[in-house]
Amino acid sequence: MHVEVTTLKQENGKTFGNEERMFEGYKTSEGFRREDFAKMNSFLGEEILRTVDTATQLECFPEEYDDIKFQGLRHDVTARQLIEVKLLDRLTVEHLHSGQKTIEEVQKSLEKFLTKPTAIAGVYLESSKEILSFSLATKRRIIGKALALAFLEAQAATGFIIDPTTGQKFSVDDSVVRGLVDNEFKSRLHEAEKAVLGYCCSGKVVSVYQAMEARFLERQKGKNILEAQIATGGVIDPIRSVRVPPETAVQLGLLNNTILKFLHEPSSNAKCFHNPNNRKAMYYCDLLKMCLFSVSSNCLLLPIGERRISSPSAEKSHRISVVDIKTGAEMTSYEAYKKRSVDKATYLELSKQEFDWKESTCFDSDGSSFILLTDHKTGVQFNVEDTINQGRIDRALVNKYKEGLITVSELGDILLSSSQPKKDLNSPIAGFWLSETNERIPVLKASRRNLVDRVTALRCLEAQVSTGGIIDPFTGKKYSVSEALQRELIDDGCAKQIQQCELIFTGIIHPVRNTVMSAVEAMSTNALDKEMGMRCLEYQYLTGGLIDPKSHSRLTMEDGIKCGVIDAVTATKVKDENLYVKVITCPKTKKKLTYKEALESAVFDCHTGLRLLEAAQPMKTGISSLYYAS
Repeated sequence: MHVEVTTLKQENGKTFGNEERMFEGYKTSEGFRREDFAKMNSFLGEEILRTVDTATQLECFPEEYDDIKFQGLRHDVTARQLIEVKLLDRLTVEHLHSGQKTIEEVQKSLEKFLTKPTAIAGVYLESSKEILSFSLATKRRIIGKALALAFLEAQAATGFIIDPTTGQKFSVDDSVVRGLVDNEFKSRLHEAEKAVLGYCCSGKVVSVYQAMEARFLERQKGKNILEAQIATGGVIDPIRSVRVPPETAVQLGLLNNTILKFLHEPSSNAKCFHNPNNRKAMYYCDLLKMCLFSVSSNCLLLPIGERRISSPSAEKSHRISVVDIKTGAEMTSYEAYKKRSVDKATYLELSKQEFDWKESTCFDSDGSSFILLTDHKTGVQFNVEDTINQGRIDRALVNKYKEGLITVSELGDILLSSSQPKKDLNSPIAGFWLSETNERIPVLKASRRNLVDRVTALRCLEAQVSTGGIIDPFTGKKYSVSEALQRELIDDGCAKQIQQCELIFTGIIHPVRNTVMSAVEAMSTNALDKEMGMRCLEYQYLTGGLIDPKSHSRLTMEDGIKCGVIDAVTATKVKDENLYVKVITCPKTKKKLTYKEALESAVFDCHTGLRLLEAAQPMKTGISSLYYAS
């Protein structure tokens, strides 16, 4: 709650900062009612009283802390103020005093919170590889005025108006003078700019949240501004003119936990930004994940076009996230870093938008430990010891990682780059791919998250187990039913229903002769359910051929007949596509599909080479009409 304390000190000392002078002209133009001023004074009075105890507990900083100044969003900020918002520690200040660090070095390390343009600066036309400002994109009728205004308001509310071709940043007034913004947008952008400069009333400068609480700012609009601010680096403290992390913002009274908790819940905070490619409503943080980084202007651009170069893909390990207009190059963040087109800090920042690598130490059955690297966004996993044994990386690289010479993001990118499996044309559907998040999802988990219906999940598991085992789509490894149960790839209900399918792969023992029976023989002796048996034979046939339960080798239908794995009549039925039943409900289109159609519509995962079926965001449960026959 330091904001109000600072404001009180400024008022008592009659030393008004840039914010006060800047808002002198607004006091008579904001249209506040007399009762509104009363509410504001009451609100601020309560907040100030609550912060008195906190203020008395603050340590007294040496006066020289006020002499060390950094460039903030709109004016200078002192070392004392940066310590107050936990962006700076005393040790760093001491290093500045002793000459061990320079102002420039510290300024650079804090640029995300101080001066860096972090909002979406403009658009990138995929067809012509041009960079356009939002205003210019409107004039060329690439996007509508309402859309352009929303993005410009987001710029104004998160720091400054940005020139996407140069990366320069301006106030609203300066951007209008320079022709970067049309004059017709000026008044709306001035309102948005108050989120940075502060909402001024009765001589007090207050933040977005405080204006919401005092009912001077419409609550939904305030939430949208806070969501955009947090997405671009932090909640803006208008007194100190810095961005602060959300947790610190709560402590300072610039935010509360309830708003923070439900900021990305559509029922609490509606999505107010739109993807220009499909008009889909999105949060600002999700639009940022789609953006490209311009090497020439050092700012973020929203790609527009049919190529969808920045969209996640199951078939590509990295998405395009960096563009160099001078050369026309479109690169992944890792490629740009290797080519030295971006520095390490920028690379790591871009990588975090795409991946979230975490290291964990696991133990095998022998008790030996190994490092497991997991991307918490896509679900992809690497057993580092396995990759060394496979010759994909050397131990020296892992030692560099252990010594802290390379980051976990770099190691993850190196492992992704070295992992280029071939497409497994014999793969059943190994799991599901959620295009919105680029996430790989095991069958059971997809069912529990309502991405697919239970019947579809069971049919996919039947196909997996009858062709070799339950698949972990994160690693591509296959497991028996009992092992999959232990690893929670299936539950008890699934295990009971697919147990017989496993016997088709492992072989069913004849109760009298004690010999391995074929699926057809097992069906004829009622040792195997006929309908399930036919489905499993179909799964095998469609994924590369029948499987000999004795040798586990694939057989053509003709060889299967010769070996006695199948008879001619059953073989004819299995090959007849007209007899295929639509047993799969497409998790994206909700249409009914045969397993053959599902295989044909699946994508091959670049990490495992296995087939994944694309899914859409969770559907509502219990609505059978969502599933219909094509």
